[in-house]
Amino acid sequence: MNRALFRAMMKHNRKRIGKLAVGIILYETLLTWVYPLVSENSAVAQITESIPSAVKTVFGVAEEARADTFEAFISAQFLARIWAMLMALYNVETANDLLAKLADDGSLALLLSTPVPRGEYLSTQALVLFSGNALLVLGTILGLYCGARWFGITINSWSYFRFGILGLVFYSFIGAYSLFFSALTAHEDSAFTLAAGVTLAFYALDVAGGLSDKLSWIRKLSLFQCYQPQEVLEGASGPAKKTLGLIAGSFILLWLGIYAFNKKDLAI
Repeated sequence: MNRALFRAMMKHNRKRIGKLAVGIILYETLLTWVYPLVSENSAVAQITESIPSAVKTVFGVAEEARADTFEAFISAQFLARIWAMLMALYNVETANDLLAKLADDGSLALLLSTPVPRGEYLSTQALVLFSGNALLVLGTILGLYCGARWFGITINSWSYFRFGILGLVFYSFIGAYSLFFSALTAHEDSAFTLAAGVTLAFYALDVAGGLSDKLSWIRKLSLFQCYQPQEVLEGASGPAKKTLGLIAGSFILLWLGIYAFNKKDLAI
């Protein structure tokens, strides 16, 4: 890792991270404020139970999952879909900005003119991306924890910690393959299209596979099967194997990205 480059790029990205973190915390604070009012209304619970399983799937709620808990509420309203898309988009855009965009606008020529190996440069940029993920996940989990304490909602802190770790490695995996595409193409539009297209394809497979029993096998092809917030928060699913698999996958993608970047004939 190159410390000077790391500090410079973190400073460059701090506004994006800060704005996204503030938006996330404000939105989840609103949800934690609303939840006690919703949970006390029995009519809302009955309506929730009557929602078809296909509709639940669209909102990221498993068919057999409970619908009367804070975990079910925060997952359906925020973590399963909205937060997932925000974090995925952050990783795709940031990975693109850290490499492919710099190659397009000529800034990469200045960076690579210094005595810093390409592998060290890319690994530093990956650490910048993963550090941003860590800050956003930490802000999200702390926001939920503080909001729950403030509004008198009982939660299992350990389950939220485990979910935070899963979220960190899951989105870092998306960031890893986004960086790989940037290193492979070194072209802003191509890298963004590939990374965004793959992410949307995984998302579409996850949603489509839950709409019908005949299509349930499709969900196994989706990366989002590794990310099931309600099941993890309620303790119905252990994330250890998925976490280890995502970590291994991220390192492999980073290694492939470094290899491709070293072999790339850059027009700079």
